[in-house]
Amino acid sequence: MNKLSHLELSIEVDKPIEVVWKSLVDWKSQSNWMLQTKVWSELDQDKTVKNGKGVLVFAFTGLFPSLYPKLRLGVLDTMEITKWQPPFLCEVVHIGRVIRGIGKFDLKKKRNKSIFYWQEEIIAPVYLLVIIKPLMLLGVWLSLRRFARQLSA
Repeated sequence: MNKLSHLELSIEVDKPIEVVWKSLVDWKSQSNWMLQTKVWSELDQDKTVKNGKGVLVFAFTGLFPSLYPKLRLGVLDTMEITKWQPPFLCEVVHIGRVIRGIGKFDLKKKRNKSIFYWQEEIIAPVYLLVIIKPLMLLGVWLSLRRFARQLSA
């Protein structure tokens, strides 16, 4: 049986919203701050594709993500961008075999800083959610802090 789970975290980033947005939607560079995850998009293979609505983004999360696809100890999350409103909102639909649902990056201006809201509505088997929800919250919490530190450095 599948279940819906809502996850939401936020962090203040000491950079203007345009800088945060540019870094956030550089999909491949998310591998540098997203814990145990390798991220890429169809933009990496086809330079004629423009970032935005309809673009496919892939994230493999697990053990030794840099070795994917040779080593597959984890979960591949396939997403399609469904809403694209630079520099404020990017929404995706998770269309993979294991993880389904909606994800959202929402940025708000705060003087010369930004607030980055990360949200997920995940539909997955109950047994998987029981295991991954606490790990996912911790992993994303650590990842958002790493993102803010790297951008502010």
